[in-house]
Amino acid sequence: MSALVLGAGLMLSGCATAPGAQGDSAGVTEEVAAVALPQTTAGLQIQWMLDLLNADADIAPHELEGKFTKSFAEEAPAETVAEQMNAGVRPDRPYVVTGYQDVSDVLGAARITGASGTSLSLEMRVEEGGTIAEMLVRAAPKQ
Repeated sequence: MSALVLGAGLMLSGCATAPGAQGDSAGVTEEVAAVALPQTTAGLQIQWMLDLLNADADIAPHELEGKFTKSFAEEAPAETVAEQMNAGVRPDRPYVVTGYQDVSDVLGAARITGASGTSLSLEMRVEEGGTIAEMLVRAAPKQ
């Protein structure tokens, strides 16, 4: 599989959110502790996407061009990815990385927690050259 998936069973159709702790008036709850992403191929691409999610402006399709493998882009065009991330994920920004599973240099999963306290799992498989072959955004498993 080389497509973007937002939420379990919601391939390019929206984003499901899992119930989470409610944030205080400043955003993310106090108990959320940020963790650093590793400087691996996957960690760098997850950081790139996190930066786009947290930016002031919506994600523009041109910002995604060349970042995904050809097969990924055929299944999930940049316009669709941008639309889904803007509508389904960005509304709960800013996101903080609150956990990371370092599977390998090219495969990783970050737990990102939004302003409401809801956590998502941002998972990527990246080719050796740095292009993203798979990206999954779904409700994070309970800890």
